[in-house]
This record gives sequence, C-alpha cells and structure tokens, in this order.
Amino acid sequence: MFGRRIILVVVLFAAFAGGCKRALVREKGLHAVVFPNKWVGDIDRIGFNEPSGIVWHGGRGTLFVVGDEGDICEIKTDGTLVKEAHIRQADFEGITYDPATGLLYLAVEGEEAIVEVDPDTFEVVREWRVPREFEGRLLMREGGEGLEGITFVPDADHAEGGIFYVANQAFVLNNPEDISAIFRVEVPLRSGGEEVRILGYYEPGVIDIAGLNYEAATRTILAVSDAENLLMIYSPDLELVDFYAFPGDNQEGITVDDAGFIYIAQDSGGILKLKWLR
Repeated sequence: MFGRRIILVVVLFAAFAGGCKRALVREKGLHAVVFPNKWVGDIDRIGFNEPSGIVWHGGRGTLFVVGDEGDICEIKTDGTLVKEAHIRQADFEGITYDPATGLLYLAVEGEEAIVEVDPDTFEVVREWRVPREFEGRLLMREGGEGLEGITFVPDADHAEGGIFYVANQAFVLNNPEDISAIFRVEVPLRSGGEEVRILGYYEPGVIDIAGLNYEAATRTILAVSDAENLLMIYSPDLELVDFYAFPGDNQEGITVDDAGFIYIAQDSGGILKLKWLR
C-alpha cells in the first residue's frame, strides 16, 4: 500500500506540475517522497471528540483544536488541557487565527461559514458566509462536502489585514459545480460588514483537501489530502513548492509550531506530534 502511495504521489505531481516543477520531480527522487520526521506520539490526553482542525497560536504558545460536533479546546504542546467548550451544534472542520488580533476563525462545513471566536472566552464574535459562486459560476454546491480547511495569511498592507484560504472538499474531480479546490477569500475583518469575496481559486488535481495551514516562518501553505495521504506545500500564490507522502489516518487538520514540530488532527481520533526533519 505504501509503495502504491509513493507512485501515486509522483504520478499526480507530474500530471499537474509544469516547467521547473517537472525538474523538481526528477531531482527529488522516490527516496525523498517520504515525509522526513521523528515520531513523538499521540498527545491527545483528553480524548477530544473527532478532531478535525488544529492551529498553533503563536501569541499564546498553545494549540487550538476543533471537532465535528461543535467542540473546541485549547491545549499545551504536550497535550495538557488548558480549557474546552461546546460552542454550538455545528460541523467545525478547520481553525486558524489572525496574529495581529489573536482572534480565532473556524470553518463550518455545510454552512460554508467562517466564525470568529474569542480565544479567551470561546465566545462567537462575528460570522460570515462564503459565497458558493465565483464570477457567475457555481463552484460549491449546496449539499456537497463543503468547507474542510481554513488558514489565514496575514498581510500588513492589505486593507483587511490579510486573506483567508479555504478548501472545498470534493471526492471526484469531474463535477464542475462542486470542485476540489483552494479558494482565496477576503473577509471584512477590519472594515466591518457582511460581504465576503472570493478572489480566485486553484484546483490541485487531487481529491479530499482536508486541512490547510500557513507557516509564517517559510511563507508557505500546507495542504493535506486525507484520501491520498498527501502533503502539498504551496507559495501564497498557490505555486506548488514540494510534496510528501504523509503519515497518519484521516488527517483533517495540520499545523506547525515555532520549534518545528508538526501536529496532525485525525478525525478518527488522536492528535499526532512529529518533529519535522527538514
């Protein structure tokens, strides 16, 4: 099975890569497809219900985790619980934060909503709906798999302080009304109001994009395909930089702390901690 995944990764990469990226495939080699890591363990001490999103909060030095039933928790990097709460009955599938304000942002599957949450109290502050259409074309049909991942890319020069990247989960690549894609989304964080704009999108050519994370230290976006056990690394312009066959099972959330540890939230249970050996 593992060998098949390595071959699949190379074939997929070659299929949607072009120009210099084809050279990258040749230079990388099969031995480098395996994600380089040192296992630390499953740090889920509290048995969190269906972890589906995780983010390292640099301002607090802790991790925030959300689950499919509307739960949220804050934990230390060894898994020690700080606090937890049930926000509401909703399918939370991703979490990120704005480093300028410290506020959390949750992706709600089915509603295709972004919910702003106070990290101190877990109170909902504001909420927005992401459009299902872009330039007159339906791209996220109602009743589809919906939003599955979210990350915030800060930009001090942007009027809203930065933009969001959200993933629409899809399990086929031939449905033009429900595409497997990463969307660039502008939310009125600073200006106020309710209008959310899709600025563009990128189709990676793989199904089940289940987790996103912006890593400020490398200025890259990490995207995980759960179904393909694949980690893809992109520039903020969504240019593919690198890729790996990825460990874990039902990987639906991913984040990296400032010490180089990577955390994987598994919907089937558990929060894996690995040292990323770059």
